[in-house]
Amino acid sequence: MSDDSGYIQFLDEARSGDRTDLGRLAMLVWERLYPYVFRTTASRDATEDILQETLLTMLRRLGSLRDGRRFWPWIYRIAWSKIQDRLRDRQLRSRHETAVGQWGEAAERWQGGTDPLDAQVREETLQQVWAALARLDHRQRDILQLRCYDDLPYREIAARTQTSPQTARLHFHRAKKSLKARLVCCATSP
Repeated sequence: MSDDSGYIQFLDEARSGDRTDLGRLAMLVWERLYPYVFRTTASRDATEDILQETLLTMLRRLGSLRDGRRFWPWIYRIAWSKIQDRLRDRQLRSRHETAVGQWGEAAERWQGGTDPLDAQVREETLQQVWAALARLDHRQRDILQLRCYDDLPYREIAARTQTSPQTARLHFHRAKKSLKARLVCCATSP
């Protein structure tokens, strides 16, 4: 759509709560952003997901837009943020799958020994780790799960635990320290 003047009326009415104009505004955004997002993702499914997330964010934050003339840069910024989140998630998932594959190979090598003593040591070590994890409080276990197993960045952990990234980092550090202390106690006790 080359004429940008039409969206101002829809925007003003949508901000005042008119659902019809909100729908029209959403259609304008979809039509205008679709080629932009598709060129970046090269995937119809990813493009539609990103556009849906962008529209949901637009709906939640439309009241915070101060200058209606800045609507398009504002909405493009939201879409770009969603694209970056998608790419970051894909990279994290890829790293996680690689790490899981490497851990699986290491576990196979570790389990590959037919020596009964090695199997017994491995079993006791795993029991000690699980026992130490079980003695942590649920928040510490959750944050260790999110950071170590789900491989989430602190920003995402903060969003899921409704804290700040700094607080998430602090909780992870404390959980790791607590787990280490419990494992040291296990190793030193008979």
